[in-house]
Amino acid sequence: MKTEKQYIPKRHEDIRPGIRMKPRYITIHNTGNTDKGADADAHARLLKRGNSRQASWHFTVDDEKVVQHLPTDEVGWHAGDGRGPGNMSSIGVEICENWDGDFAQAEANTAQLVRRLCDELDIPVSRVVPHRHWSGKNCPHRTLKHWSQFIQKVKGSKWDGKSFPGRDAFKTGKSHPAVTVLGKRLVAHGFGKHYKVGPGPTFSEADRKNVQDFQKAQGWSGSDADGYPGPVTWERLMKEAPSEKKKLKEFWRLYKNGEQFGYYDVDENARKKILQVLDKAMDDNEKEINIKVERDLKYV
Repeated sequence: MKTEKQYIPKRHEDIRPGIRMKPRYITIHNTGNTDKGADADAHARLLKRGNSRQASWHFTVDDEKVVQHLPTDEVGWHAGDGRGPGNMSSIGVEICENWDGDFAQAEANTAQLVRRLCDELDIPVSRVVPHRHWSGKNCPHRTLKHWSQFIQKVKGSKWDGKSFPGRDAFKTGKSHPAVTVLGKRLVAHGFGKHYKVGPGPTFSEADRKNVQDFQKAQGWSGSDADGYPGPVTWERLMKEAPSEKKKLKEFWRLYKNGEQFGYYDVDENARKKILQVLDKAMDDNEKEINIKVERDLKYV
């Protein structure tokens, strides 16, 4: 599921202090707000206005989307432990409880988000903790009732087929559907020369070399061009390749005496077809013939 960024403005220093952190934990919350419409966008609006209390967090998830409020390398005030490790080294994720939403789906979406964050930031699932872990507060009060099942969802969350699956997917000899996608994107961008039989689901030395060629083409070097995809490499590969860009082509719709007799790419014998129709009309001694051409422009 795609994450929509709606960052808290930096002028709200009381809830966006701008303190840098290296995230080591992910802290799960329930919003506690069951009002109609209290979804991810509503919480984003609350934070962007500055909030009425000194509380902020990194992500809000509802049954349809994920909204990010803070960069993952900035501190948010959500764990209730002051300048303890909850606030200073954990990413806060709120799960929406609005009655007009689907809470089970919001939890499933959260599990998928948390799995992605664990993979991208090298945070073990054992460090996905409830708010209660830091302050003793009964939060996330609904998710705590089935915490072990939630963690199992995080562990078993399926890749969505589009977002960066985490560095762990790209280890030599390991199979993952993202490896096939990676290979196809490399080929589309013109970086597939090391493949002998084409992309496959198992990460190989050919994959690594092709990735490295792509990374070097971005002007990167050293550890930034080691052949192992990270989030930035993945993002650039997912962009439209020059070979995929659609071109504007001209087509002709041809009529003879009001009846259509052909529709051709102008480069594929449209003119030749007109001449054939005229020649036949002359051979048949037709006294009058009306040829009409309608032009179409299409992206193909």
